[in-house]
Amino acid sequence: MNEKYLKVVRLPDMERGAERIEPSVDRLMFAVVQAQDVRKASRALNAAGLLVAQLTSTGGFLGRRNVTLLIGMRGNQEELAVKLIHDKCRQRVEYVSTPLEGAPLPIPVATPVTVGGATVFTFMVEHYEEI
Repeated sequence: MNEKYLKVVRLPDMERGAERIEPSVDRLMFAVVQAQDVRKASRALNAAGLLVAQLTSTGGFLGRRNVTLLIGMRGNQEELAVKLIHDKCRQRVEYVSTPLEGAPLPIPVATPVTVGGATVFTFMVEHYEEI
């Protein structure tokens, strides 16, 4: 299996003469979640001792607000992170207005659309330095 690696590099601190530290992170997970679920998911991940950073964005589908969580972890924590995200992020049914086909006037009809949950990507980290 051909694995792709994400290389994370930080410049060394010349003033302190920092030594190379054994990496505390060997995987980086991106989890795109709806804005409504971010607080619960972040708290659960932090409580489990995982490093979490948030990037706010807007989704392409229906223009909904979402957040990308960047989660640093060791390999043995990947299943835990996925389970916590699955437990805290849920799908919802929202209604969008679509025109009724065949009508002489554009009459809006409420159409149910399932949104939410989470989309998760995990990358191997080839190199990591913390300064």
